[in-house]
Amino acid sequence: MRLSIYTYWSFLVILFLVGCKEKHEVKPATFSLMLTGEESKSWRQSSFTFIFNDEEVDDINANVIYGIPDCALDDEYIFFRDGKQLEVRDGNDKCEPGEDDLLFRTSWDIVNANATLFIGGNDFVLSGLTENELIYGFRDTLVLPIGDKTFWEFPGIAQWVYKPVN
Repeated sequence: MRLSIYTYWSFLVILFLVGCKEKHEVKPATFSLMLTGEESKSWRQSSFTFIFNDEEVDDINANVIYGIPDCALDDEYIFFRDGKQLEVRDGNDKCEPGEDDLLFRTSWDIVNANATLFIGGNDFVLSGLTENELIYGFRDTLVLPIGDKTFWEFPGIAQWVYKPVN
């Protein structure tokens, strides 16, 4: 029995495909890997700014607006890959002397499709994430009372910038 050229080539292609198995190695998502490193990664706030939607209004220090004390500005945020856990530890400038370094522990997650960072049940707008910078925030409107019944509203985003701890 003689094989047609089509059958012969089909047979060779099948042999080639069966013989060339590619090993699939499961790798963690690149985005979350930048946040956690291989096991964990520590971050510290470098700025917290309220950025107004109106370009005529200058950005302002959001730590003042939201009442964040200076002693909390050096806290360390440690993102763990295993179990997607986040620990916040007190920095050198302690708000209450003698307290435990672990301030709280919660969970985190990233949803790449809509650039959202979930921390402890709250969702934040993830504006940027690289090996050297984490930027996230939330939309808010600052309200300034003028007189008894008039208010000025200033919409914008309160945005944190974090840098890795060396």
